[in-house]
Amino acid sequence: MNDLFGRRLARADGLLATVENGLNLFAGVLIFGLMLLGVAQIVLRTAFRAPIFGYIDIVEVSMVGFAVLAISFVQRVGGHVRMELLVSRLTGRLHWLAEAVGTGLGIFIVAVLIPYSYRHFERALNFGDSTIDIEIPTWPAKLVVPFALSVLLLRLCVQMLGYWRLIAHPDRPPVAVPVYKDVVQLAEDEILHAEEDIVHEHPSEHRGDADRGGDR
Repeated sequence: MNDLFGRRLARADGLLATVENGLNLFAGVLIFGLMLLGVAQIVLRTAFRAPIFGYIDIVEVSMVGFAVLAISFVQRVGGHVRMELLVSRLTGRLHWLAEAVGTGLGIFIVAVLIPYSYRHFERALNFGDSTIDIEIPTWPAKLVVPFALSVLLLRLCVQMLGYWRLIAHPDRPPVAVPVYKDVVQLAEDEILHAEEDIVHEHPSEHRGDADRGGDR
């Protein structure tokens, strides 16, 4: 990469990606833990007539984590649902400009949500808000929301810089922005991955086919 701004942007993208990967991993572990808890709840309730006390409270508090902690990771990889009736038809500088407009709107919305979500956390902390059954304090879960949104805001700002770089220089390789694939590219990638999986699962058969092909 020749341009200095692109290198610095790639470095910032990498540092933020480390944080996002950690949050995404934690959210995945949290989901897995809740799955195990759900299995234990079903077994104990069905077989022993002894359900886990406060199970609903635990799920209620924990679900906030996996709902928002991975949101910035999803934004980085472009895994969120989006409508591309117009944007997908644009190319070059106009395409990056449309992406920048959408990202700017996202920055505005997230920037508005952060202080409001933080006020919910403050109220829960000051009033000692807790769940009904086992009285788990709710303020840690409510603090997760402004924290995750703050990471998302950083990601959107980094992407905005990446889009402005591409608007100024459309010929340069994209940095710190998700690159979306069309339906044809996605289908080709799936076919390629399927072929690689078959080769890895049955390597001896493919070596035999290659040998027979060589003999012919």
